[in-house]
Amino acid sequence: MSARPLSPRRLWWLAAGFTVWCLALVVLYALHAIGCAFGWAAGPLRASLAIVLLLHLIAIGWLWRYRAAARRDPGPERIGTFMHTVVIWTLISALAATVITFGPALLLTTCI
Repeated sequence: MSARPLSPRRLWWLAAGFTVWCLALVVLYALHAIGCAFGWAAGPLRASLAIVLLLHLIAIGWLWRYRAAARRDPGPERIGTFMHTVVIWTLISALAATVITFGPALLLTTCI
């Protein structure tokens, strides 16, 4: 076969969206814990959590837009097209998981 293999560096794109999701988890819970420990008022704490969530959603959306603008991953035709499709859907899943996981938490009581 004379086809060039797909670079292993392309596999990192599979984890990009859920890496941002993990960062959102850590930052949101840390901010929530700090706000509760220092007795922040509910309004500013909720606003800061919403801003942090929005920033992470923008980051995943930017990754999605960036990868969607690329035609396909370089490498063999079928594998490159497949990887491009899988990465796009992984980013969409990460965006949906971020909204579903962290969105409702903004509606709950901030500190108990």
